[in-house]
Amino acid sequence: MKALVIGCGKFGVRVSEYLAWRNHEVVVVDNDSETFLALSKEFTGRTLCGVGYDKEVLEQAGIATADVVIGCTSSDSLNAVVANIAKNVFHVPIVIARMYDPIRARMFEAMGIYTVSITRLGLENVVEYLEGIKSWRVVRKFGSDVQLVRARVPASLDGKKYSELEVDGKVRLMAVERQGYSFVPQMDMFCEYNDILYLSVSDDYLEQARDLLQL
Repeated sequence: MKALVIGCGKFGVRVSEYLAWRNHEVVVVDNDSETFLALSKEFTGRTLCGVGYDKEVLEQAGIATADVVIGCTSSDSLNAVVANIAKNVFHVPIVIARMYDPIRARMFEAMGIYTVSITRLGLENVVEYLEGIKSWRVVRKFGSDVQLVRARVPASLDGKKYSELEVDGKVRLMAVERQGYSFVPQMDMFCEYNDILYLSVSDDYLEQARDLLQL
């Protein structure tokens, strides 16, 4: 896979090094060449100094043949511009943008642009997305024992009772989003396809919880 990473701050470095370590072809773009010094000696990708939203710079980076573009700068506006160019001008198959603003993030996800907004979990979310686990996303960690997970109900669970998704001491359903509305579910209610579930999951039960949700 060929990946363009726009922005070589802490998050950009982590994403770039992980992808390179997984033997992907990586090009990192930043307008400050000194940021590239943060990359380890083991980094096997390429760096390019230039403005990340400049079409000529993106073309030099190889965006025309890129499989994924990831906007990793600290600016929502810059990441939004890069994502828009990658998605709508160069038609890159996978576009990911780091977003701090949740409203803008929802807007971009509706446009088919995956967003990550929590620095601490950003890399995990990018990795999960690129590995095809688009229906399961870690939202927050509570210490080392519990994770808050955002999961989308698959068609296979349509009509299943919410109570059947809980496991005592391991999985607890906290809230549901359905067609833009959020509510605290009652256990005698039924899942609907594409419901968004927020569950607290014990750290030692993540794989079983994913199996339970058929994801």
